[in-house]
Amino acid sequence: MKYKVGGNVLMVKLDDGEDFLEGLHEALRKAGVNSGVILSCAGMFRNSRIAFFKGEYAGRDFPEPMEIVSMEGNIALSEDGKIFPHIHVCLADESQEAHGGHLLGATVHNTAELAILILRDIRLLRKKTDSRVELQIE
Repeated sequence: MKYKVGGNVLMVKLDDGEDFLEGLHEALRKAGVNSGVILSCAGMFRNSRIAFFKGEYAGRDFPEPMEIVSMEGNIALSEDGKIFPHIHVCLADESQEAHGGHLLGATVHNTAELAILILRDIRLLRKKTDSRVELQIE
């Protein structure tokens, strides 16, 4: 994992075999970023798990390498002070069929190159209310 901050942008490059979410957490922690917006991500995943939310996450595994067609989401702090990325992806398989949903996990295949807008004057928090976890903007 490599990262660099320039102005209000954090660039992160993850290499083949790295756990995507662990690498992202490490880069965010080291760069001191706890509120942000994912601008883009180019690369590939394997051993991906994406889900659809139906009151709880119904996940599906995709072991084969897939291209990251789109990624969006935000970075917030949870109530216990941990970094909480909320990420949605669209992944395309070798036949160029797309699969999308909430990213639960993935291993980087070849590379994953992210650009994250750092929010310096806006604080994003994830708070549990009733049975959901909601985004609070401060």
